[in-house]
Amino acid sequence: MKNLSFNNLGENYLRALTKKYEAQMEEAMANLALYFSNTNLASIGEHSDLLEEHDKWLEVYATAKDKLECLLELYPKKTDQING
Repeated sequence: MKNLSFNNLGENYLRALTKKYEAQMEEAMANLALYFSNTNLASIGEHSDLLEEHDKWLEVYATAKDKLECLLELYPKKTDQING
């Protein structure tokens, strides 16, 4: 796939999107870790449907990961500069 053109303003948006998707992934992982490791269900009692809650956070993670991978595919050289 051919890389799309880029400019300095675009670099700011690329950085923001990269961090947004990484943050969404981190939030999802933290919530999943909490739900999977917590044997005391009283502390998460407001979530009566735990399967749905797990599914929700897995979807958040998967969507953010897919978006980040697409971004890296479209702008591989620019992303290396930002992350490097």
